[in-house]
Amino acid sequence: MNSVILFPRKGITFFKITKKYDIITNDEVNDMLKCPKCGSELIKEERNYRCCNDHCFDIAKRGYVNLVLGSSKATGDDKEMVKSRTRFLHHGYYENLQNRLIEIIQMLQPSMLVDAGCGEGYYTNAIKQSATDIELYGFDLSKYAIDEACKAHCGVIYGVCNVFHLPLEDHNADTVLSVFAPIDINENSRVLKPGGYFIKVGPGPKHLYQLKEELYSDVYDNEIKTGYEGYELVSDEILHNSIDITDSEDIWALFQMTPYYWRTPKKQAEKLKLLTSLHTITEFHISVYRKEC
Repeated sequence: MNSVILFPRKGITFFKITKKYDIITNDEVNDMLKCPKCGSELIKEERNYRCCNDHCFDIAKRGYVNLVLGSSKATGDDKEMVKSRTRFLHHGYYENLQNRLIEIIQMLQPSMLVDAGCGEGYYTNAIKQSATDIELYGFDLSKYAIDEACKAHCGVIYGVCNVFHLPLEDHNADTVLSVFAPIDINENSRVLKPGGYFIKVGPGPKHLYQLKEELYSDVYDNEIKTGYEGYELVSDEILHNSIDITDSEDIWALFQMTPYYWRTPKKQAEKLKLLTSLHTITEFHISVYRKEC
């Protein structure tokens, strides 16, 4: 059996390491999609996925499948927001987080990984390209984000769905990844194997502190919360860096990626459009949990 020890590296404040664990792996790689209407297994055909009850879901030209039922009104990020976030991420500002996630995945060595709330696939595709033997699923509610993610053509199975209702069979995933995305820990537990891993990435205490100073008069550190029932915390770390943005469009794109975009009064937000440069701290809180057997 393989085992993993998560360890600190330069630029990381490391809080805790517990004992090492054996990893539970898949013996076979199979598509594990299930029908959102009846829960039956979905079988991939040439141009669609179909279940035994003849519920059919077309495969888009880009290669993804939309598994959101017609009655759903939620749509996720719109086309312009996806375009802005893609622009920002592909300029490399968060490359240190991308590299760290690749390192963690390489240590865990999962056979099947689910990126729940994958967005435009910046992290998902990089993980797949670094470990081509992983069966990797990426799900997001935004069809525009999923369409963008599919442009990499690197073998990720992408689908449009709500992360609170993942279209996957029970207890098949080795690892679930969530990067700045909504979390339903019960749904994660349903799809994870006993002994599987949940990787959560959120903002560290000082994340984008200087951006907040441009918006608000009173600025506070982000609160860090850890712990989920039925899970053991394996490791907890802060990935610290600072970035210099010298493009006003990138500054605005970063703002759109944050919850402050929705909370900030319009007059204060408009101030950011006048900025031509921004130096700010980035801090990513990365927690790895192991589901109890």
